[in-house]
Amino acid sequence: MTVTGGAILGTRADGVVKYLGVPFAAATAGENRFAPPRPAVPWTGLRPAVRHSPQCPQTSLLPNGLALQESSEDCLSMDVYAPQHASSAKLPVMVWLYGGAFVFGSNAQYDSPARLVRDGQVIVAIPNYRMGPLGFLALPELSEETGGIVGTYGALDQQAALRWIRANADAFGGDPDNVTIFGESAGGMSVCTQIASPLASDLFDRAIIESGSCARSPLSPPSREVAYERSTNYAASLGCGEPETRLHCLRTLPADRLANSPGAALTSLAVTWAPVRDGVVVNSGPEEALAAGAARGMPMVVGSNADEGATFIALLDYARGTIPTGDDYLSWVREMFGDNSSLVIDRYPLAGFAAPAKAKEKVITDGFFACPALFTTEAARRGGAQVWQYRFNDAPLGQNPVLPGAFHTAEIPYVFSGLMGVDVPLPPAADVLSRHVQRSWAQFAHTGDPVTAEFSPWPTEPGTTLEMGSDRVATAASFAQDHHCDLWSSIDQIE
Repeated sequence: MTVTGGAILGTRADGVVKYLGVPFAAATAGENRFAPPRPAVPWTGLRPAVRHSPQCPQTSLLPNGLALQESSEDCLSMDVYAPQHASSAKLPVMVWLYGGAFVFGSNAQYDSPARLVRDGQVIVAIPNYRMGPLGFLALPELSEETGGIVGTYGALDQQAALRWIRANADAFGGDPDNVTIFGESAGGMSVCTQIASPLASDLFDRAIIESGSCARSPLSPPSREVAYERSTNYAASLGCGEPETRLHCLRTLPADRLANSPGAALTSLAVTWAPVRDGVVVNSGPEEALAAGAARGMPMVVGSNADEGATFIALLDYARGTIPTGDDYLSWVREMFGDNSSLVIDRYPLAGFAAPAKAKEKVITDGFFACPALFTTEAARRGGAQVWQYRFNDAPLGQNPVLPGAFHTAEIPYVFSGLMGVDVPLPPAADVLSRHVQRSWAQFAHTGDPVTAEFSPWPTEPGTTLEMGSDRVATAASFAQDHHCDLWSSIDQIE
């Protein structure tokens, strides 16, 4: 098979053909650091596409800074999964944009979507993209270099990948005119960012946003001014504080030092790194773009999980050896919500919960994920999109004390049948739900309609959600009330 750059050879297993580590853009070291992606360097001969490329340099979630895989600035590659026995000459292509708070993640973590690909008769493509400061650093001198593009290199990587898909879908048996982008968490915000970007308007046709809303999220694109301040402080923390020399200083530092510095780590929900409203790649916030018609006529699926906050209590509290106290909870609310903190404390009083951690978990679920998903749906519908909203209620790990319920990322094993190359063992009832989700997502990619026999009825009426659980699938109209969205509608921005 020949694609842009040269000939590649994949592998076959489990009814799927894998093409791994295929370059879609050049290495991003040296002068290419903090710059838009450039075309991949062509190769000669037959390139084996049998291994994942290195991940892009990033912070580590593991103890002692251990990495899940090798990292390199030569990381802009694509993994493509296609059915071994295709049902037609042109299959829909689904492009997964991974999450990780814009500071960690890679395409290798999502190996493999085999059942979605094989049974759904879709092609799944997963690109790497730059994250953290390497993907989103914003300084005035960078804007001057690129005609205004600044702090959007990771978003441009995603666009380069989508252009590569448009150019090469035919080679894999895909339809370049039927592309669905989907993603979770920062991947969901990446979908939102691409919808908002005028440079991506012709690169995809449908969208699925999982637990990563376009509205009122800490991952929403900051203004140039906010991004400049964050990046200036970050550069100074690395000893690159002089405006005349800091760009050269940052470009000559080892990539791992940039990615693993304290300023690049995820330490709270007040995140530092995200695509910037630079006026070229991203002109406005995604919520405003949706309301203004950026997705007019586009089919969309938008959803959240019932217990999103549990993941962040585990990641930002328990993993650091702390259990939130009542005073911790009140201080956290005041820090996160500023002048609106009294409203939040009144609605989520400590006395109403079994423990302070449960109060914090509920605030995160409602204020950062559930209601923003509802606001995303509402904005998209105002702008002329057709939107189906869901709430995922299944608890893959049960009600354990660390990650209970339908926590943030809980739905991913229901979409992908393997993660990090390891099969995901779901209980029988959960596996049935997984098949239903995969069937719905695949049908959406084929037709723009996610309503299957198992997920029916699924109205697009305001205020209605499809409740997904292994014990019950039904429609409900209680979402806004369950998550106190009347309160969150009055809080425009998390501080």
